[in-house]
Amino acid sequence: ERSFMHERDAAINNTIQYSHRSKHHATTTINMACTLNRDDPLGGLPPKHCLNGGYKPVFTNRLQLEEALSFCKTTLENNLKENVNLVRVSAPLFVTRASGFNDNLNGVERPATFEPRDFPGTHLEVPFSLAKWKRWALHYYGVEAGKGIVTDFRGLK
Repeated sequence: ERSFMHERDAAINNTIQYSHRSKHHATTTINMACTLNRDDPLGGLPPKHCLNGGYKPVFTNRLQLEEALSFCKTTLENNLKENVNLVRVSAPLFVTRASGFNDNLNGVERPATFEPRDFPGTHLEVPFSLAKWKRWALHYYGVEAGKGIVTDFRGLK
């Protein structure tokens, strides 16, 4: 298994490798290019020859693209968990209005609110941000100093 440092070095050398094996096909390995030069104002974007009309998508099958994106997210999350001492926790899809977790960030937007059929009088909201909830979760899970949590935020706009 490759270490985080090795993967970081590979990324700095402009290649990230993705391997895919399906039930019916042999393993496919793809190198995806990006620039990670911190001095470059466009660092992290594809190389210039790709941006000037020379780009040809690696994936033509959208499901394979989704699998590759999922692989990248999972790999990043796993490396963060391992190297920055994080643990994965599940985030709420909805919060109660009374909890106070939903931030009214700009004072103008109103949260998507609904009352579940089986819980009359309970008003649930789709959160704008999990900032308050994450601080609460650190305490709830008893996360000690030097450790942290990682979660996926899913919201509606």
